[in-house]
Amino acid sequence: MLEEVRRKLHFLLVTWVRMPEQFHLLIQPEPAETTPKIMKELKEESAKRILRVLRANHLHPRCGKILAGLRFPSTVHDESHYGLWQRRFDPVNVFSDQKYQEKSDYNNPEERRLVNPPGEWPGPTWRFHDLDDASILRMDRLR
Repeated sequence: MLEEVRRKLHFLLVTWVRMPEQFHLLIQPEPAETTPKIMKELKEESAKRILRVLRANHLHPRCGKILAGLRFPSTVHDESHYGLWQRRFDPVNVFSDQKYQEKSDYNNPEERRLVNPPGEWPGPTWRFHDLDDASILRMDRLR
């Protein structure tokens, strides 16, 4: 899904990490003004796919519980019935090597002591940048 959105909206995927409570994505959009459109597309497509799987497996106790937790209360009047992503996102422009390194290291699973060594964390960023392994997900190098 991420690769489909990359092809459609033309951006470089530099690094990403899924943490227990959040998701960080470092991209280089072309042009930069397309960032909100990219995030909207990523959120919509991933939410559709995740909700489809949860609905198809709603009788499984864990899937049913997750689906129930994502349901909006009946007082919310919107066309959406479930909320998977926050409505907002916090874009940060990265213009220097120092800021790039800071953002690349931000919420590093190893720094947060969630894993040791770093290759044990499930996700392709470390494998791609440190081992030249794009088997999980292809990313782009800026340097």
